[in-house]
Amino acid sequence: MDHNHLRLLFLGDSLIEFFDWRGRFPEHEVHNLGIAGETVNGLYARLNGIFSRIKDADQVFIMSGINNLAMGDDHFVEPYRSVIRAVAVSYPSAVIHVHTLLPVLFPYISNDTIAYLNSKLCSMAVNEGVDVIDLHALFLDQQGTPIASYLLEDGVHISSEGYALWSHVLEKLLTQPKPPQA
Repeated sequence: MDHNHLRLLFLGDSLIEFFDWRGRFPEHEVHNLGIAGETVNGLYARLNGIFSRIKDADQVFIMSGINNLAMGDDHFVEPYRSVIRAVAVSYPSAVIHVHTLLPVLFPYISNDTIAYLNSKLCSMAVNEGVDVIDLHALFLDQQGTPIASYLLEDGVHISSEGYALWSHVLEKLLTQPKPPQA
């Protein structure tokens, strides 16, 4: 894998779609396939179309689930597992990264529920052998409250300051040397 030029695939909802990943990582081949309003099940349903268009990827970043919660569905960990498994089969040499759900400042989505689901997502991701990027913790202050400046006024979508933090985390991940394969 050439760390100077990677094929990066971003999958998920509006939190993926609404950022210019290609502009942020111009040295890489970037595919932003986020869709606003998409659920984990919606992502799973369109994977075959993605796989037929994007033949290979070095790194796959997945951020999905908040729209499930917005619709009252907190049973999306198993469908998420199906997404990961399908991605792993189609891109066997890719490193897959699952992002934790971000905290929100939104009246009918509980941050306690988000924290609980993140623990389930992390356990599932570890069991599947994929990487977890814990953005949730980075979007909280020392008291455990969502940092308002990282979110837009709607309390769900990410501000430019929040995207700067997120993309910096990914930049560090993309530039760290990988240990040799055993």
